[in-house]
Amino acid sequence: MIIGITGNTGTGKSLIADFFGEWGGFVISADSIGWTVLQNRDIIRKIKEVFGNEIIRDEEVDRKRLGDIVFKDIEKLQQLNEIVHPVLLKMLKEAIGKIDKDIVIVDAALIYEWAIKDWFDYTILVVSRPHFIKSRLKRLGISGETINGKLKSQMNPEEAKKYADFMIENNGSIKELRKESRRVWEKIVGEMNKAESAFSSF
Repeated sequence: MIIGITGNTGTGKSLIADFFGEWGGFVISADSIGWTVLQNRDIIRKIKEVFGNEIIRDEEVDRKRLGDIVFKDIEKLQQLNEIVHPVLLKMLKEAIGKIDKDIVIVDAALIYEWAIKDWFDYTILVVSRPHFIKSRLKRLGISGETINGKLKSQMNPEEAKKYADFMIENNGSIKELRKESRRVWEKIVGEMNKAESAFSSF
């Protein structure tokens, strides 16, 4: 079974993925794959051609500087996506295909934007109030302008709800989030066990 955890940046997707990993899922992070893509020499060359030398530091892409540029300019973001996303999605699909586990968890912010919902048995949308999101991201040193640009580039939660199989709200404590995550986990595992039981009865 493959489960996608998605939602806007700063909603707490990775923490929920960590919970699921603790309970038996194998976690794949699209963001970690994104880091790997940005270390590819051919990708670095293409990014350098488009964005110039100022976003290269010690022969690597400075992600913070690049983010400050692209999340303030939708055209530049589209240029970056055209370079990075085809390679990232290829690597993500390969990573999923290599895992021989009962439950694979994919932590990825852009599942619906990438139109890859059909890769998953279930998708979980994580939502959070904007002031909580901004507070979390500011603690990571991300500027308000970049935060606003990131959120504008991602699907509105109200639109995303149309595609989600489950939704988890993260507006309280970690304890509350863990409890709600456990509820969804047990629901999904229950559905998986029912399906396996029905299959084995044939």
